Amino acid sequence: MSERKVQTSDAGAAVSSAHSSDEVIVLLVDDQLIIGEAVRRILAGAGAGQDGIRFHFCQKAEEAIATAARIGPTVILQDLVMPGADGLDLVKQYRGQEATKQTPIIVLSSKEEGVTKAQAFANGANDYVVKLPDAAELLARIRYHSGAYRAQVRAKAFAESERRRQVAERKAESVNARNTLIFALAKLAESRDSDTGLHLERIAAYSRVLAEQLRGTLPQLTDDWIMNLQLASSLHDIGKVGIPDAVLLKPGKLTAEERLEIEKHPGIGADALNAILARQPGDELLRMARNIAASHHERWDGNGYPGKLKGEEIPLEARIVSVADVYDALTSRRVYKPAMPHAEAVKMIVGGRGTQFDPVVVEALERCEVVFHLAGKQFHDEEANAHASSGGKEQA
Repeated sequence: MSERKVQTSDAGAAVSSAHSSDEVIVLLVDDQLIIGEAVRRILAGAGAGQDGIRFHFCQKAEEAIATAARIGPTVILQDLVMPGADGLDLVKQYRGQEATKQTPIIVLSSKEEGVTKAQAFANGANDYVVKLPDAAELLARIRYHSGAYRAQVRAKAFAESERRRQVAERKAESVNARNTLIFALAKLAESRDSDTGLHLERIAAYSRVLAEQLRGTLPQLTDDWIMNLQLASSLHDIGKVGIPDAVLLKPGKLTAEERLEIEKHPGIGADALNAILARQPGDELLRMARNIAASHHERWDGNGYPGKLKGEEIPLEARIVSVADVYDALTSRRVYKPAMPHAEAVKMIVGGRGTQFDPVVVEALERCEVVFHLAGKQFHDEEANAHASSGGKEQA
């Protein structure tokens, strides 16, 4: 058991807010010092074994409302008649401010009057006593109202916590469902090309590794930003659904006309995602996906497509996915080419620093190339095992 204590204070004293959840905090508002001393003695004489009791005494009616808001009492003892103030009006004012809207109020009166008592309850008082009752009665009333108030506060806090938990749970379920649909849509678009394997999974892994490495110099890359990037990267080639099979699936070198045709896919993807963004303009994931779809073929030197964007005109997310996409294209086997070794692919990307690629992103790749390699290797191994089990040859 904690030791019982009574702290006395006038209206101007600072009060600690670090009280226990069961602590009784009494505010007496009465112009008579003798009443204040009497109540203090009653509380000081309360039986041992109780949790703490804090007592605050305010003699000035004009300071009562602000004092109550500041100290957060669990029960207010309000004198009915004070110089220049009506106790019933003060009760109304307590009820009118958020801090004491629910705080129990015991009206203290010099006499028992049915009409006055009715007015007190009508104004929001919880109890009415003729001052001063004997110590046992006053303590019982204070403890009862304070305990009921504490229970009400705890119940309200629990209800609010439960409401927030349910909202968060529903939001998480909604986000998971949306993310699953987005990735399924990306996989559906990718399924037109049976030679890409686990390309989207690798792009997501590479993008995350690069973003985590960049976080050291770019603190704006939060956990949420990186998680959005990981999923949004899967939509980088969504525009290819609008490219004819004869061009998209051609195994050999593209003609100049076919190259122009396939270079339309960033614009097609951006237009599709912009149509969705028009309905959900505040969705950061969709905004990022649009930027990636539109700009992942732009070049740092301005010679990319479709917008000829240059340097930091290109969204950071697109600059990251550009490196991830090229690395995966180089290190993945296709029907028209073998897979390039990791070291050679990194060397080629480093050679494009400042021309094709953002130098900062390339430097991040160099710092984390071992982890970068491992991030995609597991997916390449899965593809090779699946290919072998189906009777094909393992990927080179």
